[in-house]
Amino acid sequence: MRIVDIPVTMQKFYGQGSMLHPDQNMIAELLQKIPYGKVAIIDSLCEKMAYDHGTDVTCPMRTSAAIKKISKLMALNEQKNSIPFWRVIRKNHLLINSPFTDLCATNLRKEGFRIDRTSKGEFKVQKLEERLFTFI
Repeated sequence: MRIVDIPVTMQKFYGQGSMLHPDQNMIAELLQKIPYGKVAIIDSLCEKMAYDHGTDVTCPMRTSAAIKKISKLMALNEQKNSIPFWRVIRKNHLLINSPFTDLCATNLRKEGFRIDRTSKGEFKVQKLEERLFTFI
């Protein structure tokens, strides 16, 4: 984990201030808090980490990259379900693109979610209103 100034290239989105670069373990701990049958938006995960560490924002790219690394570790490990990486989605309700997106869709379907394919072939979670988990 590191705290840095928001890079100039990102200030048009976030303004000036501090940015958290989370580590994989921080993210894994939060993923384990998402209950069965719920999903969290990646933005909510970032907001929680920024709040907990007193920064203005959390780097969404580093967060997404860490989730992808966790998904790879879990998918290639016998303890596939020890960290529920499939329970984090993008704010447009699409699954995070990774080599394990099919596995995420399968796991969410097992938890009762309806997953459809978009015209671009991406997976989209349907009817989320009461199944969203927020950290804050």
